[in-house]
Amino acid sequence: MSNSENPTPLDNLENIGEDVIKRLLELIEKTREDAYSCEEAYALLDEYVELVAGNEAAAQVMPLVERHLDLCPDCREKFEVLLQILQSDEGERP
Repeated sequence: MSNSENPTPLDNLENIGEDVIKRLLELIEKTREDAYSCEEAYALLDEYVELVAGNEAAAQVMPLVERHLDLCPDCREKFEVLLQILQSDEGERP
């Protein structure tokens, strides 16, 4: 069987843009052994959002959540939505 019949993930590297490769290398460089997965960060997201909304030192209290949000656009988006909801709820209270 030829390589074209059984492609590997490396076969399409020439189709990946230089900016994508640079971003992947940056993420690899920033990854630590104690980094949270999306599931771990999400489990703590409500607490983290409350700290941020209350102007608490969220990054100092929950640095691994902060780091994950810096690296993960999907989780960052969830954080921003939750924060907006919490802030809009607080703004509507008498």
